[in-house]
Amino acid sequence: MQVTAEEAKSLIAQLAGIDVELVNDLFTSTMAAQTATAAPVASTLRPAEGVTKLSAASPSESAAWEAAGLKAIAEGKVAALTLAGGQGTRLGFDRPKGEYDIGLPSHKTLFQLQAERIVCLKARASAEGAGGRPVSLPWYVMTSPMTDADTRAFLAENRYFGLPEADVVLFEQGTLPCLDFDGKIMLESAGRVAEAPDGNGGIYRALHKCGVIADMARRGVVGMHVFAVDNAAVRVADPVFFGYCLGMGADVGSKVCPKAGPHEKVGVLCLRDGVYSVVEYSEMDKATAELRAEGGSGELVFNAGNLCIHFYSRAFLESACSPATLPKVYHVAKKAIPFADPATGRTLSKEAMAGRGNTGIKLESFIFDVFPAAKTMAVLEIRREDEFAPVKNAPGSAEDSPDTARQMLLGQHARWIATAGGKVTGSGGVEVSPLLSYAGEGLQGLAGKEITAPAVLVLPAEAAAVQARVAPGVAVVPV
Repeated sequence: MQVTAEEAKSLIAQLAGIDVELVNDLFTSTMAAQTATAAPVASTLRPAEGVTKLSAASPSESAAWEAAGLKAIAEGKVAALTLAGGQGTRLGFDRPKGEYDIGLPSHKTLFQLQAERIVCLKARASAEGAGGRPVSLPWYVMTSPMTDADTRAFLAENRYFGLPEADVVLFEQGTLPCLDFDGKIMLESAGRVAEAPDGNGGIYRALHKCGVIADMARRGVVGMHVFAVDNAAVRVADPVFFGYCLGMGADVGSKVCPKAGPHEKVGVLCLRDGVYSVVEYSEMDKATAELRAEGGSGELVFNAGNLCIHFYSRAFLESACSPATLPKVYHVAKKAIPFADPATGRTLSKEAMAGRGNTGIKLESFIFDVFPAAKTMAVLEIRREDEFAPVKNAPGSAEDSPDTARQMLLGQHARWIATAGGKVTGSGGVEVSPLLSYAGEGLQGLAGKEITAPAVLVLPAEAAAVQARVAPGVAVVPV
């Protein structure tokens, strides 16, 4: 294989950034774990214990959790973190997924929806717990090498959607080299190692390496809310969840919801060998997935669907999630990884790759791999229709698509309006701006009013900006 001087220089620079000792440790530990004789997964599992159903909490309990969460926000103790390393490829979108518009009447992107929920929550915390003083709620955004530059440019161009620039901190998750089945590093081309993101569990190493843990300490943050960018309905830095987790003295908190069915493609939070873990749907055999409780409820035994909505105490992130203490057993993804032709040094074409099958592996860590290290786990069961609208599949798909997420949000907003005493008529839906209401509060002024869809209810200050984006026939209604 011939290598040019420029290719050699590039390859040497890339190799200098790879921790080969770590890669070897990960490969050895992971392969050893895969070949070790283990009991069937089902025999190691028990349903999650200590799950609190938000729907069963008394109004005074949930109000106390919310008040504690708002107080923590007012004191600057809360941070939010969006996992934003993915592209919108499955959506037919060649940009970072956070820039995707799911088709709401306002045409706000996923990033904008999440940022504006923070803006609204800060205003509430300021008014209710800080005597009107400004409140800091930092927003950390974990990107990947594929999304970092575009995400930085997009957020800057949109002036961080009303958040102070100093409170929006972007950092990159790491990558790992792709390996052949013997653990050797693969070359993508003569001058480049084949690499892939290290999974959403790469968050922990990146938090330390990129200085985010130190930044949290400097700001006085005691807890962080972590969630995926593709959840259009996520309640960012949810004060109810925060108050609940703080009251439990939790190292880690997790929101779950009942599974839509035994074979829904979500992981399940449960006890594995006596400690909290998430078991992926692909790991659970059919009989175990279909087990139902005895008695009249008919509820699935393993029913705590994992939503990737988590709380972490800073102390837990500092100690149990430091690079030195992180698990060394990763997950293996066997892939058809393009590699360099040994003769020419060029990446094999699609035609040349056809029929080869899997050519190597990618090692990934998952965000829930550290759960067994938590001494105290807080689990809150929420209603799916309130907080979980994933955007994963292409438009037109029957589930987890922009269409299903949009309809869920518009249905939620119609319920908010009805609860406030208003009424929605017509078709096309009525959207409630996140700046106007975080979770249905503050809409008392709609009592007795009729809103004709399609429409967007907004704060007066944002009316002009929203009006410039909506389609003809969509009413923009300041409230």
